[in-house]
Amino acid sequence: MPLRYLRRPLFWVLVIYMSSLAALSRWGFFRLPFPREGRDWVRASEVRLAGIVVSPRRQDLRGVKLVLSGAAIEGRPLGSKVIAYLRPEAVSDAIRPGLRLAVLGRLRRPRLPRNPGDFDERAFLSDRGIGWALHARVVEILPSPVPALTRPVFWAEGARLSVQRAFEKWLDPVDSKLMTGFCLGYKGSLPRELNRAIQDAGAIHLLVPSGAKVAFVLLAVAFIAARFSCPVWLRLLAAALSGGFYVLMVGAEPPYARAYLGAMALGLGFWRDRESGAFQATVLSALLILLAEPRALFSAGFQMTYAAMAGLLVAMPQVNAALPGNWPKTLRGLLCVLSVTFIVQLILWPIFANLFGRAAFLGASANLPLVPFSGVILASGFAFWGLSFVGPGFILHRAAQCLELLLAIFRWTCFKAASLPWAAVELSPMTASEIAAYYLCAAALLVLPRRTAARFSTAPLRVVYLSLPKHSVAVAFLHGQTWLIGPESPTAPVRKALKALRVRHLDRTVDITDNPGFSVCEGEVCLLFDPPRVRRGSEEFSIIEPRLARSAVEASTDGTRIEVKSAVAGAFH
Repeated sequence: MPLRYLRRPLFWVLVIYMSSLAALSRWGFFRLPFPREGRDWVRASEVRLAGIVVSPRRQDLRGVKLVLSGAAIEGRPLGSKVIAYLRPEAVSDAIRPGLRLAVLGRLRRPRLPRNPGDFDERAFLSDRGIGWALHARVVEILPSPVPALTRPVFWAEGARLSVQRAFEKWLDPVDSKLMTGFCLGYKGSLPRELNRAIQDAGAIHLLVPSGAKVAFVLLAVAFIAARFSCPVWLRLLAAALSGGFYVLMVGAEPPYARAYLGAMALGLGFWRDRESGAFQATVLSALLILLAEPRALFSAGFQMTYAAMAGLLVAMPQVNAALPGNWPKTLRGLLCVLSVTFIVQLILWPIFANLFGRAAFLGASANLPLVPFSGVILASGFAFWGLSFVGPGFILHRAAQCLELLLAIFRWTCFKAASLPWAAVELSPMTASEIAAYYLCAAALLVLPRRTAARFSTAPLRVVYLSLPKHSVAVAFLHGQTWLIGPESPTAPVRKALKALRVRHLDRTVDITDNPGFSVCEGEVCLLFDPPRVRRGSEEFSIIEPRLARSAVEASTDGTRIEVKSAVAGAFH
């Protein structure tokens, strides 16, 4: 990621907005109110509370969890959201977001930690705008229409419950929870040994909210649309609708929203033939999420997903530039997966230390096979759900056995990785100064691959002149860097050429209309642009321009000799 990105206005708008939110939080702006009647409600044995469901249901050992907004007791508002714990037998599938409920039970304030290091329920719920907890005995659906804006969430929750019920019907309880985690991002309570093995293998992110699930869904939709030769706008529309519905199904938490909004920004840029990039998309998605819900800034999910993305934006271009282009594509892909795992672990290490006290170390190598394998499991899970509507029982039974086999491979891999020496390590909380020093060292480490590649690269200066009808555009590879030289931002043909040349990152973009006479040199040889030509010493040659009418031209030099050939195999024959 070039440092010039940090000068962009949108980035500074985000920085100023986040700083303002942090200052307001420190001054108590986000402190939840405590009504005058609050003590009486807490002392009462039971209260009758009415509110609107605003979350998908979740279930743990305390019961089924629902978040209620606009809650009031006898017409007096509570001032904040309420999390209600309901008995499973008292909750039907008809209860979904948008409905108004009346619940009867014991109301309490979220608990403070009793000892240092204990779970701080009050702080955890406060970051989500929840100031009350209610253990309900009776729940009733009140006659009230679902608001039009909430209907998509209502329908999405119905689809989510349908997927979960299909898994619960045909799979054993543990496999059902694993499949729900892979497809919907919520695994529920797993056996202690299995849960610890998954954590020590660094694979817990596959079963909780993560942007990878949205990416798999969007890629699947784009692939299917491409197979039917749909135009770009129709592919983008299909991805927007299906991806948006999936995000609503899984709860629209920050990791999902980040991946969806970022993908839509990139897709719109591609459709409108505008320059787009992961950095701009990430900044825009963060700003939109915080505008919709400012409290998200203080949640672990938001902090982890954007901290990980920041590390990937800085480091992955360096890794891609350091990997030799002549290595097999499969090997490069596996090394990229391993690099992503290492970078994410490196960036999130202080968060693991302060929130969880434990992190995967060598066990995280299990991500090398499990990350692509998780896409297979997710696709198989949704295919099984679709089959459950039309398939006969014996076929569904066989399909369920296939899912169980996939999950058995996943469990076996996790247990093997967790059994490695130093698979996971215990961590102590880090102070603010330790975190600052850690991230300074991490930043230095993340820029090493590119610097090392540039230092030891022996490749000569190489320039690929693209054959375009209107403008002179070239891609220059010099001293470990990649430059795009042309009169404007990349158009669709230029982006396709960059992809074919395996260029994932541009270090510099040069507008030759603002830089007449611009050239790149190696030794006594200089390559010039607009029109393309070569200068060696005092002599100048036009040996490139005549060939551009037939195909792109590649010119390379070691500083003394110049070689010009077609950049497309067989183009000059």
